[in-house]
Amino acid sequence: MSEIKKAALYERLNTCQPQAEEAISQFFTIGSVKQNLLGFIAWLKANGVSAQYADYDGQSPFWEVEYNGKPLYIVLIGTDSIRIMMTIDFSNEHQAVMRENNMQDIILNNLHYCSRKDGSNCTNCHLPSGVEGVQNTIFGNEVSNLCCGQFISFDNPSYEVVEGIKKLLGI
Repeated sequence: MSEIKKAALYERLNTCQPQAEEAISQFFTIGSVKQNLLGFIAWLKANGVSAQYADYDGQSPFWEVEYNGKPLYIVLIGTDSIRIMMTIDFSNEHQAVMRENNMQDIILNNLHYCSRKDGSNCTNCHLPSGVEGVQNTIFGNEVSNLCCGQFISFDNPSYEVVEGIKKLLGI
């Protein structure tokens, strides 16, 4: 998507501040992804949680959710492109639950890395200057350059990934 189209889309969203399901219905043409996302939003609502629209200058518009005390972000990153981001606890206890639910691959394939290493500015970064990401051991793998927020990001999630996100929110 061109920067001009993207800016126009974000301006329109900021003006009307739609509900997440409105934006998904309006901007998604990929049927399977659209249905997965709408099902996830419906699941959140059924559990008494609604996504609140937010837009900070210089960032993509997003909807913020807190479920079981865990922040979750549904970020519109362009037409037909959305990202679900959440913080995750990589404690041994949580890793054991993730293993029991066969979620290792979903987690390892969706880790969010620090953008500083690429020379990008990171608006989320709480690390001292010169430090590029954090290290952690996840399912026995040494992983470096992780985002300091311990995010995992799911772009255009499949049904299986959405079901995994629900399990992670319950841990």
